[in-house]
Amino acid sequence: MTDFRKCFGGRGAFGLIALALALASLACNLGVSAVPTPTPFILVTPPVIIVTATPTPRPVTNPPPVIVPTQPICTPNTAWQIYFVRQGDTLANIAARSGTTVAALVQANCLTNPDVIFVGQALRVPRQPVIITPTAPRTPTPSAPVISGVSIEPSDQRGAGQFRVAPGMITLRAVDVRGAVRVAYYLQQIGTGAPVLIGESSTPQDGFAVQWLVTGGTLSARLWAVAIAANNQATETPYVIVFTDAGFAPTIGVLSITPSQPDPAQPAVRVLPIGQVLLTVSAVNNATKVLFYFVDERPGNAPILLGEDTNFNDGIGIIFNTTPFSGVPRGLVWAQAINSLGQSATTASLPIVIR
Repeated sequence: MTDFRKCFGGRGAFGLIALALALASLACNLGVSAVPTPTPFILVTPPVIIVTATPTPRPVTNPPPVIVPTQPICTPNTAWQIYFVRQGDTLANIAARSGTTVAALVQANCLTNPDVIFVGQALRVPRQPVIITPTAPRTPTPSAPVISGVSIEPSDQRGAGQFRVAPGMITLRAVDVRGAVRVAYYLQQIGTGAPVLIGESSTPQDGFAVQWLVTGGTLSARLWAVAIAANNQATETPYVIVFTDAGFAPTIGVLSITPSQPDPAQPAVRVLPIGQVLLTVSAVNNATKVLFYFVDERPGNAPILLGEDTNFNDGIGIIFNTTPFSGVPRGLVWAQAINSLGQSATTASLPIVIR
């Protein structure tokens, strides 16, 4: 038998050729007809070529150095207490309430911006700040007006809080008024009736004055005033008693002129010399003063006050100088007694001529 190892003595393509020769030899030994030998072929493996791109070299530049700013090292002041920021806190008011300064707080807490703190932030402080509790804004309490009393003009005070008035026009004024925009005056008859509004004034320039007409008859009443502010708060005065007294009216007697004499042509007319004459009156009662008047009888002339007397201890009268009136053909003179209530009594007029 043919040694196959010799037949396959090659490798690769050469092995295949050896194999074919072996098979031909086998067939020859077995008495088999020879087979045409096939044309051998050779398997050629192409070489692998790897192409590597070579990069174009670039110039190497060094980057600029990175400069890291240096900061001073800050250490929090751990010896101080911790305070937690509340709503509404600022560094300034925390400093003021804890007895230090803003600069000290910035340093102790290593703050970069003293204007920026937040609620709940822990800050080191030398002592706990005084806590200020916000309170609701106070609404100012409106103040009540002020008024001291009532002035009654004319009147005669007859005791504590008692004023006698006479029938006629009376002026009421508020005394020491502050903070009022108007004043009302009330009257209540003693024993009967409800308070009656006499009048109301909103004019402080004249003392909130009102006019009160006292009619005839008996008056005994309480009188008071109420000051009213713009907010409608009111203050009233204590009441006073006002009353009338018919027996208090003044009286006056007869007017006399010295020197003087009757006019022969008209006995009722008194002739007065040019110069000084004395005018006197008698029987004056309940009066505080007596006034003496003269009027030219010609139409359109007003009475002229010659003078007044308020001292009744030496008689009641005045000196009348007739010189300025010597050219007057005829006139009238008279006297008037007035009491503290403004009541009056008048003498009869005396027709005179001066020559």
